[in-house]
Amino acid sequence: MTVRLLAALLLLCAFTTVSCGGAGSGQSVTVLGSWTGAEGDAFRAVLAGFEKSTGIHVDYTGTRDARAILASELHDGTPPDTAVLATPGDLRIYAAAGELAPVGGAQQGIGGDLTGAAGPDGVRRPYGIVVKAAVKGLVWYAPRSLPAATRARLAQPIASFDDLAKIASGAAAKPWCLGLEDTSNSGWPGTDWIEDVVLHESGAGVYDQWVSGNLAWTSDPIRNAWQTFGTVVAGTRSGTDAVLLTGYGKAGAPMFADPPGCLFDHEASFITAFYGQAPGRPQAGRDYDFVPFPGGRAVEIGGDLLGMFRATPAARKLVAYLTTAKAQETWIERPGSGAFSLNRSVPPSVYPDPLSRRIAQTLASAATVRFDASDSMPTVMAAAFDHAVLEYVSDPTAQRLDRILRSLDQVRCTTGTGTVPPQDC
Repeated sequence: MTVRLLAALLLLCAFTTVSCGGAGSGQSVTVLGSWTGAEGDAFRAVLAGFEKSTGIHVDYTGTRDARAILASELHDGTPPDTAVLATPGDLRIYAAAGELAPVGGAQQGIGGDLTGAAGPDGVRRPYGIVVKAAVKGLVWYAPRSLPAATRARLAQPIASFDDLAKIASGAAAKPWCLGLEDTSNSGWPGTDWIEDVVLHESGAGVYDQWVSGNLAWTSDPIRNAWQTFGTVVAGTRSGTDAVLLTGYGKAGAPMFADPPGCLFDHEASFITAFYGQAPGRPQAGRDYDFVPFPGGRAVEIGGDLLGMFRATPAARKLVAYLTTAKAQETWIERPGSGAFSLNRSVPPSVYPDPLSRRIAQTLASAATVRFDASDSMPTVMAAAFDHAVLEYVSDPTAQRLDRILRSLDQVRCTTGTGTVPPQDC
């Protein structure tokens, strides 16, 4: 290239709107999130693809204190352009307060509108995207620990939880693995049990009413779900004290012992990371497998959402990019990511092993997809739910359950959610 030609190109870049470093040269977007370590590295790999394709610089801050930092920055009037939100409940709070900008035009994938919320004007709009998902409601087992007849039965369609419970009790008198301890909020593995029973036994309509605060905790569908969970607690060999004190990530490890200490573990897709750390380094497919929670083609998910607090052009481009198949595949292909996508254009072949591909197919073929109920409830309600599970497990009697459900309804009546009938409060 001649010196004269180079000078001409430099002048063109300086004095015209043509970008010589990519379509987004000079633009930037800030992201606040909770991903650090390997998760943070995976997200940065996704962002690198965005930067390369757009020329827009991304300034990502990853911290475990993201929730508190976001609240502080909003209070100071200096929010990030975008932020990762831990729960749909957080998204709804920020949307109602007018802090979030709608993300109109974002791709709607598996499950339809999962990030819709009412804005300050009361109109429901999509206010976020699901960046990555975890599939909940999976019932895990160790094939080598089960009789051949039980394995054969699990390979057939299972119509209801009652049918699954019969299969489980046929393999052992006390077949269930269960641990409720978690450093941040113990009890949630029990809420997952109750939520799955409500969704699969009573349907999405009842589930939605309950989540929104329009169905009493003392109603029959919710009471029945708690009672079903009570049979699971009674079906643990370790006893209630161990259930309360055992970490959720270690609860399934006895499946791999000889002889096994339990046979069935109800957990989300991310539990495989814990199984792989158990003695003997169990392998997916060979040493552990799963069946979906029975009763209808419904799937409960957990997920990380991204909300837009400053609707800049760069922020809108990032939101649009993160839902694309290219961005989603970058997540999935990262070793140990455990990420699942709601984008129907992501092919099953992207997932790292046959078991992950089956989980992805379970999600893709679902007729109904719902977010984790407690994650979708107001923070105070969700915390009360977690605590109530611990209280019930410590004394799973009908009398205690009555008191617990009445107490939860009192919280429901004070959180300001739903259209609660006066007689319920």
